[in-house]
Amino acid sequence: MVSRSLHHAVLALIVFIWVVPFVALVTTSLRSELASKTSGFWTAFTPTELGHRFSTHDKGALEEGLVFTGNIFDRLNLGEDSFPISGVVESVLFQGRIPDPDNPDKTKLIRKLVPTGEVMDVRGGAFRFDANGDFVWRFDAPTIPRPKNLDVFINQEPIFGTEAYQEVLFENKHVPNALISSFIVTIPATIIPITIAAFAAYAFAWMRFPGRDWLFVIVVSLMVVPTQLAFLPILQGFSGIASWATALNAWMTDCETTSSCAVASKSFASLWVTHTAFGLPLAIYLLRNYIVGLPRELLESARIDGANHLQIFTKLIVPLSVPALASFSIFQFLWVWNDLIVALYIGPNNADDLVFPIRLQQQLGTFKDQLHLLNASAVISMIVPVIVFLAMQRYFIRGLLAGSVKGG
Repeated sequence: MVSRSLHHAVLALIVFIWVVPFVALVTTSLRSELASKTSGFWTAFTPTELGHRFSTHDKGALEEGLVFTGNIFDRLNLGEDSFPISGVVESVLFQGRIPDPDNPDKTKLIRKLVPTGEVMDVRGGAFRFDANGDFVWRFDAPTIPRPKNLDVFINQEPIFGTEAYQEVLFENKHVPNALISSFIVTIPATIIPITIAAFAAYAFAWMRFPGRDWLFVIVVSLMVVPTQLAFLPILQGFSGIASWATALNAWMTDCETTSSCAVASKSFASLWVTHTAFGLPLAIYLLRNYIVGLPRELLESARIDGANHLQIFTKLIVPLSVPALASFSIFQFLWVWNDLIVALYIGPNNADDLVFPIRLQQQLGTFKDQLHLLNASAVISMIVPVIVFLAMQRYFIRGLLAGSVKGG
């Protein structure tokens, strides 16, 4: 009983650690810039006291009179469609000069919070406001008062909007471009290694050839090679290929007249090759362990019926290996989509071709303290892998565990 409770507690802690940051990101991205800067995300679901500044009226909007009325919320919400302010007015900050009781011939500057219902002097008139935002401004003689900016504190009702997403997706062209670039990189970098690995896994599982076991050991050993260690030879290799391609282009075409002979060493193709190379060892290991656990009798029956290796692979192995293929696809897709370091060193450095993780990292300097925009970009980058995982999660555990207790 104690052991089960401990397991539940650990599981709840893991869920809490993963869910809270995601809720924080989504919540902050749906809040206004002021709210995200002045209060934590945990206050977004309950009324929160926030400060705002409003003007009593627009310049030239009033005619001469003794009494002027208005509403604080109406003034605050002028031109505001995304996050209209509502709630209860708590107080208004009064700032002005009053006679100094210690020096009758002088005045002193005071600042104090005036609660609802209390009269305050604003430009020579008696200003009074209510909790619902209505205010009355009375003068002893007909006058046309100049507008006055006042700071008001409101116990504000929770409100959410999609303004940050609209700004990130439609007003900033870099984010849509980064999304397209990430798809261009991720989809081939997932399909290519899983295709090659499926053929290789079948060969290691059911085909006999000299050095098969040793070759499999070498492939599996490549999983322990650090990614950073391979950057230098990879970069040197791509630079050499680019130099050779540039020379070939200059020899075969008249590109020199247009100065278009140069072939970039960093491109989407270089990312496809690099991600394929890094993903193949794990893919071959997982798929081989799954395929080797399939019933031998099924394959022998196919051979008796005259099927060759290609027919067995395409008509039997692939349909039966969908769980393993799907589980690795999730791994590879999530890794490539969220990859920063490989894309930073191997990928294209053109501003229009940057993948989303690099663009998100650069937005730390672009948006600075605009947390709602940063979090909106982060949520957008998370939506795609979350959809992929939820769509294929039924295969995930089954594919990972299959073959784990069987040997080949």
